[in-house]
Amino acid sequence: MLLSARSIASLLLLGGVVIFGVTGSYILGHLGHNFNECMDLVNSIYFTVVTLSTVGYGDIVPITPIAKIFVVVFIVFGMGAFLTALTSISGDIASKRILDLTSKLERIEEEMNKVKVILIGSGGVNLSLAEKFEKEKVKYVLLLSDKTEAEKLSEKGIKAYAINLISEDEIKKFRPERVKNIIVDMQNTSDMLYVILILTELAKDSKIIAIVHNEDLEKRLESVKKIKDITIINPSKQVANELFSSFKAS
Repeated sequence: MLLSARSIASLLLLGGVVIFGVTGSYILGHLGHNFNECMDLVNSIYFTVVTLSTVGYGDIVPITPIAKIFVVVFIVFGMGAFLTALTSISGDIASKRILDLTSKLERIEEEMNKVKVILIGSGGVNLSLAEKFEKEKVKYVLLLSDKTEAEKLSEKGIKAYAINLISEDEIKKFRPERVKNIIVDMQNTSDMLYVILILTELAKDSKIIAIVHNEDLEKRLESVKKIKDITIINPSKQVANELFSSFKAS
């Protein structure tokens, strides 16, 4: 239900105040010359709305003491009813948005608990794995630094999220300590090294696989293996070795 009982009650109160304003100004307008204008039904509704909304154009005004007292009472009760209704309805809308956001976060949390693999970086290996995982219904997430690229991949059905990859707090949100495998395949050598250092602290029990594309990074990651046993894969070197073996065999 969008509106609470309090909001409905405040709207009913506001409606009662409006009826009081319209009826009172209409009756006073017909009992004597209490206003500077003839108070027919249209003018009574107009005067009530203009007064209640505090616009106060001044084209219709009370000119007798009893009419002035009526307007003062109407404004006091009217403003109270209006502010109460506004506060109640605003509170209901805010509460609904908070509940929707909470539900969305709970769904994301539930999905993250099912994730088995985290892919970090937009290297070719990770992109290929993401497509494969999507087809095979493997629970995974792909974390990228480029928001535009993440949006394009999401349109293709890839579970891609754009975050600051070198932020420990951002990576923490995806619970790396709960997954079995984390594959890092990034273009920027320095960033990749930093991300792996972060993961050695956050995901002590997870298997970390580093996809490297140059020997310099491979050598630098060897030093990280002293902290945590990570798997280093150099696809270019593997392909070269396989081709060399096939040429040698022939």
